[in-house]
Amino acid sequence: MKITPNAANFQAPKLPQKEQAKKDESAKNEQATKQPKDEYIPSKPNNSGVYKKPTQQVDTNMIAKLKAESDKAHEQLRNLVKQLLERQGMSFNDVMSGEKEFVVDEQARLEAQAAIDEGGPSSPENVSDRIVDFAKAISGGDKSKFDLLKGAIQDGFNAARDALGGTLPDISEKTYDLVMQKLDQWMEEE
Repeated sequence: MKITPNAANFQAPKLPQKEQAKKDESAKNEQATKQPKDEYIPSKPNNSGVYKKPTQQVDTNMIAKLKAESDKAHEQLRNLVKQLLERQGMSFNDVMSGEKEFVVDEQARLEAQAAIDEGGPSSPENVSDRIVDFAKAISGGDKSKFDLLKGAIQDGFNAARDALGGTLPDISEKTYDLVMQKLDQWMEEE
């Protein structure tokens, strides 16, 4: 004997279409409340051990300005000496050869004094400002480079001392002291 299942016997009774839609919707809502929803939670960056490009940058505009000021002061001094020599009928070559001796006249002495006096382009205050401003500009204001900068400046003054027989003129020592004070003040600033 062969038994054939009747498909009508195995199907759930059909509800009217509106009732079926409500049942399906409530089943979806019930399922949605039981399962956790997916949610985007951004991760926090872990920068440990990762190289970060320094945010400080060399201040090229300030460096150019300082170089121009330095060049101008150097040119003024050079012109002062040139004019002094010309008034005495000499040239740089005459002096460098050692064949002729020159005397600093009163006009040249007064001009040189004005250059190194307070407010002059070669005064200890102005020269120390340019040195410290250059150090800040080249480091991009990065105080972590303080020891490197201070050491380089000390080396420069020591090289000048060595070139001049171990000592610097008083004006240069005053400039050095001002540079060191200004660097320390910069380091202490917040």
